[in-house]
Amino acid sequence: MAKTLPCELIVRFENYSAQSLQDEQMRWHGLDVDFAKALLDEAGCGYRFISIPWGRALKMLEMGEIDLMLSVSKTAQRMRFAYFIGPQREENIVFAFNAQRPFYVQSLEELFSLPRPVAIQRGAYYGEAFEARMKQESDSEDKFIYVPDNQLKLNLLRHGRISGFLEEKYNIVYQREYNPDFVEIDIAPFVVNVEPVYIALSKQSVSKSVIDKLTRAFKRLNESGKFEQILKKYKLD
Repeated sequence: MAKTLPCELIVRFENYSAQSLQDEQMRWHGLDVDFAKALLDEAGCGYRFISIPWGRALKMLEMGEIDLMLSVSKTAQRMRFAYFIGPQREENIVFAFNAQRPFYVQSLEELFSLPRPVAIQRGAYYGEAFEARMKQESDSEDKFIYVPDNQLKLNLLRHGRISGFLEEKYNIVYQREYNPDFVEIDIAPFVVNVEPVYIALSKQSVSKSVIDKLTRAFKRLNESGKFEQILKKYKLD
């Protein structure tokens, strides 16, 4: 059942990279956090932040158990259960690997021909070309491993269980600068997908009036240059 005004939204984040990080005082910081706070404050909406892995969060958005997610690719399937506001920014999906065991992938076919599987996140979208190529595989489990969270990808790579993993380029660049776990992570030349990402709201739990209010707030912030300032802060302008 749709919520009524005043709006109070449950917003999903994950404690990972520069998009959303939780400090020792349990406060949230990061690119997507700044976007969410700016939008919801401008719209006059209250909010509560919770940490949920990506795949489970998408299902909860569909069921109306959470209200808002950020940096979501707009697909036909997701448009059945979510409204999209944006675009928020542009996302670049790349292949990351251990520099001690390098795989300088330069094409989609090379990505599908590596000696060990590639880790991908359940529920993530890696672009039309990747999706179409995946459908051609009779047994994709030999080539790809689904992981529930980002830390598992690193653990598998560290132990040589995978050739590498797919990830947003900005996350890797940020982590290499601030996270010692990424000191040996490198990026292949091939870009798997470049696509705008959006703010997604649950059709099940967010009313049309709140959607309209957030859409207008997004437009005001975009025109005022506020979102551009946020991207500049994280060196994404």
